[in-house]
Amino acid sequence: MVVLEILLGSHLDTQTKHRRVRNSLSREEIRNVSLLILKEEGIDALSMRHIANRLGCSVASPYSYYESQIDLVKDLIKHGEDELLGMLRSAIESISAGTTFEKLAAIARSYFKFASTNRELHKIMFVTDYGTLHRKAFPQLPKSYRFFLETLREGFESGEIRYPINEYTAIARLMWSWMYGLLVLDMTGMLRKRRGSDNPIEEGINYFKALFSAPAP
Repeated sequence: MVVLEILLGSHLDTQTKHRRVRNSLSREEIRNVSLLILKEEGIDALSMRHIANRLGCSVASPYSYYESQIDLVKDLIKHGEDELLGMLRSAIESISAGTTFEKLAAIARSYFKFASTNRELHKIMFVTDYGTLHRKAFPQLPKSYRFFLETLREGFESGEIRYPINEYTAIARLMWSWMYGLLVLDMTGMLRKRRGSDNPIEEGINYFKALFSAPAP
C-alpha cells in the first residue's frame, strides 16, 4: 500500500510538472521561437508541431494562444510591422529638423537595414508568393508603407518637393519600388556595387535627391 501511494504520488507529481511547463508558456515565448524558426528554416518549417518540439511541450500547447498557423503568422507580421515602424520613427526623430528628403533617405536606410537583418520575416510581411496564407494573414496596407506615404506627402504639401500634387502617387510608387526592388536583388544575390560608386542604397538616394531638387517639368 505504501509503495502504491509512493508510485501514485510520483505519477501525480510528474503530471503536475508537465502542466506547469505547459502553463508556463507565454505568447511571447512562442512568438520568439517562431521567429527563430522563421529566420533559420523559413516559412515552410513554421508548423505548430515544430514549434512545440523546439519548446519541449505538447503540440496542443501553442494552440492555447494561436488558433491556427494563419493566426500565428498574423502575430509575426504585426510584431515585424511594429518593430519596423519603430525603426522608421526613430530614424525620423533623430533628424527632426531635417528636410523631407533627409527623412525619406533615413526611411530607406532603416527599411533596408530591417529587411537585411530579418529576411524571412520581411518575406511574409511584403512578399505575396505565399498565396492564401499571406492574403489571409495580411489583408491591410502595411503601417510602414503608410508612414512612408505620409512623410512623402508632407514634402508635397510644404513645397519642398517641387512637383504637382497629382505626381504624388507616381513618385511614391517609384521610390517604394526602388527600395523594395533593391532588397529583392540583394536577397537573390544579384545586387552588385558598380566600380567607383557608393553602396547601392546611397547611390539610389543620390538619384532621388537630384530628382527632388530639380524644378518640376
